Amino acid sequence: MKIDKKLNQLPLTKSNPKTLKSLFGKTDITPMWVADMEFQIAQPIQEALKKRITNSGFGYEYKPDSFLNAQRNWYQDNYSIDLNEYYLTYSPSVTTTIAILLENFTSEGDGIITQPPVFMEFRDVVRKTKRTLTKNPLLLIDKQYQIDFQDLEEKAKEANNKILIICNPHNPVGRVWTKEELEHVVRICKENDLLLISDEIHKDIILFDNQFTSILQFAGDYKRMVVCTSEAKTFNLCGIADSVAITPDEDLQRSISDTFKKYNMGRTNALTSVALESAYRDGKPWLNELIKVIEANVATIEEEIKNSKIALIKPEGTYQVWLDFRAIYNDSRAMFDDITKRSGVGLNAGHWFGREGALFMRMNIATSNEKVTEAINKIINAASHSPS
Repeated sequence: MKIDKKLNQLPLTKSNPKTLKSLFGKTDITPMWVADMEFQIAQPIQEALKKRITNSGFGYEYKPDSFLNAQRNWYQDNYSIDLNEYYLTYSPSVTTTIAILLENFTSEGDGIITQPPVFMEFRDVVRKTKRTLTKNPLLLIDKQYQIDFQDLEEKAKEANNKILIICNPHNPVGRVWTKEELEHVVRICKENDLLLISDEIHKDIILFDNQFTSILQFAGDYKRMVVCTSEAKTFNLCGIADSVAITPDEDLQRSISDTFKKYNMGRTNALTSVALESAYRDGKPWLNELIKVIEANVATIEEEIKNSKIALIKPEGTYQVWLDFRAIYNDSRAMFDDITKRSGVGLNAGHWFGREGALFMRMNIATSNEKVTEAINKIINAASHSPS
């Protein structure tokens, strides 16, 4: 895939000198931490945006039937989901929706269950809304993360715990939960009347013949669920695309929608609609190519680290890899400082995703194979000189 050679001209978070200095202690670093891509967006999306801009007018818009039909077809073709437009609430971000769900359906101090190591914004939004973080840590067994169902059942029975937030595919560990695992999750939520929130933003990046199942597949049995998702990650549109909350329960949907109206959120962005409609209609070939590139990059990392002490938790989905440094380091912060200083590559420290991620690091591989190869070898070399 073509790399966007003009990225250095953009004010991107991942390369913001102030951010790099704050996180990594230096600015001369190769940023491979933020979950966006370095590839050019699909040509049909580029052409659709150019065509829309030449129209020049940007008045108040609504999402036309052509957009809704394209979105509905995408969900039907890719996930076998019949997307009812009355289930949908468009949102600025997944985290925005989660914050509203926490405030609408829980009280301060109520418990929110998460499954660390997990996307750090789950923890942040729980704390900002003054709820209580309840952990159901994942188990790492034979280089694969699994849900601790016994612990989850115990936590679900606690009266103070009101919501379970899952991530599928899981960020950062890359698991794509199986239909059987999700069925077990839904059953636990149903038995304990937990609201189930599923962040499915990485749902299109499924690797190595794994199969994605949305929790919406279980809505016929249990409706107290909300899927928070977007195609922003899929098509490298994080800077312009919004997200959507899919809610099969009418009361839940009405509450979310009313709150969005209260704060005047969810207004249609013309370029977002154009980009996503084009992606739904003509983006699949680009996506198929992307997946091949990501799989090749995973294979490269596997090959390069095989004679090192670094281990790979092979991803089933997403375009990130979860690297295991436990055989080399015994202190997470020392690991982060050492790898950063010696390699010059900026990765996410695993403990950013919760203490359960200590001695791991997350690496974004949505870039060229050449860059991935160079970066992983710098990381291997840095780890080989560890004083530990």
